[in-house]
Amino acid sequence: MWGLQNSTTVPKQPTVHDIIARLAAEDADQGRPCLLLDHSAPKHLLSLDEAHTVMQEHRACDRTVCPRLAAAFNVLVAAGKIRPHRGYGEL
Repeated sequence: MWGLQNSTTVPKQPTVHDIIARLAAEDADQGRPCLLLDHSAPKHLLSLDEAHTVMQEHRACDRTVCPRLAAAFNVLVAAGKIRPHRGYGEL
């Protein structure tokens, strides 16, 4: 049999997504947008789950500058999950 001969388990390695999420979180904690994230407008309408993920990953972005964050914001507003402040309106 190939592989390990005893019952030793191999530690789980982080995925590329895990690493990008960690780097994005570190950048967001320091108040700067992550250069590893895709800031372009999505090519499809985001689902609610995707919109929530984008909002978390792009929390350091300005939605007036980041089309992906703006798209996620608008999906959540349309679904009634968030309500924009009167002074800011919608994009």
